[in-house]
Amino acid sequence: MSDYKFGEEQASEREFIKSNIFRPKPKGILIFDSFNNKFFPLDLISIDKGDFNLKSYISQFRRTYGGNESSDIFMPFHYCVELIGKTYFPIQTRPIMYRSKIPGYEEYITVCILGDSHIDVYPHSLYKIIAHTILNSLHYIPSFKLDPSEHTEYHHLGKQFKIEQLKKHFR
Repeated sequence: MSDYKFGEEQASEREFIKSNIFRPKPKGILIFDSFNNKFFPLDLISIDKGDFNLKSYISQFRRTYGGNESSDIFMPFHYCVELIGKTYFPIQTRPIMYRSKIPGYEEYITVCILGDSHIDVYPHSLYKIIAHTILNSLHYIPSFKLDPSEHTEYHHLGKQFKIEQLKKHFR
């Protein structure tokens, strides 16, 4: 369990403040799951079964780590990838220009995959969606120009997450 708590700094999230954006650009990309990460671990979802769990995940996250659903707009990470029905969806949970609130990775674009990557089984479509809709597009943001093959880190991902499968889709 992380001892990180959201606090007063959340007020800066409600309005555009230059100190809250990347300068000059992000250092890289960080991918982690919602179950095994050391930053904000939650055991709410171990296997993503296709239900829309993001709302309950956000509620549990705010109960555990602080925050208020009515006033805190963004999550600490930029994207959450969730299985809804039979399709994986990348859901933006933080403005792409805003710095991350992941301790030690404030200068990274951060991606959270709902579930436990040690036991969840991921189809080919998950890797394709992460690569094509999130990672590869970061190369085309003029101020970022991030190459996912050189700038991606993986945090405590289990054996079920096939990093090489994801890398096949990098441009």
